[in-house]
Amino acid sequence: IGKAAFFGCALFFLVKIFAVAPMLFDSPFTEALGVILFLAGLFILMLSLLQLGRSAAVGLPERDTELKTYGMYRLSRNPVYSGAFIMCAGSCLYSIHVINLLLFAIAVGVHLEIVRKEEVFLANRFGKSWQEYRQQVPRFVGRIRRSETRRNNA
Repeated sequence: IGKAAFFGCALFFLVKIFAVAPMLFDSPFTEALGVILFLAGLFILMLSLLQLGRSAAVGLPERDTELKTYGMYRLSRNPVYSGAFIMCAGSCLYSIHVINLLLFAIAVGVHLEIVRKEEVFLANRFGKSWQEYRQQVPRFVGRIRRSETRRNNA
């Protein structure tokens, strides 16, 4: 359901382009901001997937994987989801429609629960490495926390 909601939200701009349904609000500003956010989110999502490499999986991987802590993963523990959220927020600004906003809310709600379960999995698989990473890097976006070692040496 969550992936379908993401996909529907990401493609909702087609509803506006083909004038399938009237929008709740329309302005050049929201359209421009929506396009910028959509493209930025798409870039973040694609770059994050590339950096994830062979560790990419739908669901929890059973094969051995490594904890990614470089590239986009230095800025966010979940850059793929962050990119998708930003992309869908852009879609919602470009195509301001109740259904699009509902799809976005469903996608975020479902994926917040998925992230919680993934974090339990990562804690079990990577132990101390995960805990240290978790303390330094925000779940989605936000202030990057400095480790105690770096803080004491500063």
